Amino acid sequence: MAYPKLEFFRFSLKHKDEMPRTFREFMLETKKCNNTDTDDEIFSKLYEYFMVKLKTDFAMNDQQKKCITLIQNPVGRTINKYWDMRPQPQNNRCIISGVINGGTYGKERILTNILDKHEVDSLLYNQPVLQYYYIFAYFPLDSIEGFFMVHTDSAQESISSFMRKYISDLFKQGDYLKPEMVIYAPKAIQDKFREEAHITSLSFKTTMVGDRFEDNDPIKNELSEYDVSIMIKPKKDKNISMTLAERFRAHFIPQIFGTQENPHILEQFEDCRVSAKNEEMKSTKIFKWNTKEAEFAPVVYLTDEMIRFNEDGTPDFTSLATFCDDLFQNIVLPELRIENNVERVD
Repeated sequence: MAYPKLEFFRFSLKHKDEMPRTFREFMLETKKCNNTDTDDEIFSKLYEYFMVKLKTDFAMNDQQKKCITLIQNPVGRTINKYWDMRPQPQNNRCIISGVINGGTYGKERILTNILDKHEVDSLLYNQPVLQYYYIFAYFPLDSIEGFFMVHTDSAQESISSFMRKYISDLFKQGDYLKPEMVIYAPKAIQDKFREEAHITSLSFKTTMVGDRFEDNDPIKNELSEYDVSIMIKPKKDKNISMTLAERFRAHFIPQIFGTQENPHILEQFEDCRVSAKNEEMKSTKIFKWNTKEAEFAPVVYLTDEMIRFNEDGTPDFTSLATFCDDLFQNIVLPELRIENNVERVD
């Protein structure tokens, strides 16, 4: 079983005058609420703004051929079995969370029944196949920074890149520029990943200028610039802990590529990455850590110890909602709102 996962993103509102703006100011300045509105009323209107496209239509990305929406049950029929768990606001916490519908379109396919091959129909180019996804968004009215997490069942079925664009487009209004969505992992999760992962490779990459060719060398024009990649991999039987990544890197960065006349120290290469694998999950994934920025962003794989699962391998969304809320309240929020966790010293 390939475990579903949670991915995390954070972003800051971006005004063209480069002065910080809170979500409350965004709502006021874009005329989506009134000066007389209370915070409760403002967030209710922010929720409606967030949901309007999902409630009335499809939010689509023709390049990715993906869409998200919210399917309401017809009278007397249950099509969307998680309709009662559709995204709802928690105004006092500035949170929107719940289950949406999303999927791919853009291919002609055949729909049939595994119990009856002759029960067939066509799926046209414009007919998406929708699945269930859990989303959790935090838009604090008194802050410039927002956060959201999204669940996905596999890389092919992921809507994380779609959600990044959807949310960034929401907050690109009037004098507000498109915010940058940053992949994020709470420090506690990063530390846990480091403790349980081992290094699979160390790579260096840079672009060099071809300055050692003779004038009449026919390849000179073709190699005026070229990329150099160097990869160092421990033997398969050597498990070097990710906690030793800096020491592992430090051992190799003094080494030289090139000639005595034109040496290039690995430390000066433009890009250096440590790849690590965490084998705690049956479905392993390699994460990359940019050592220059000293950060990496592991995702959270959802296991049987964390939540319950349905027979088809999808999460039990009631269980997932509880897990996400606890994760946000106890791990994510203290990092996002550090100012609320600093004790005052008089």
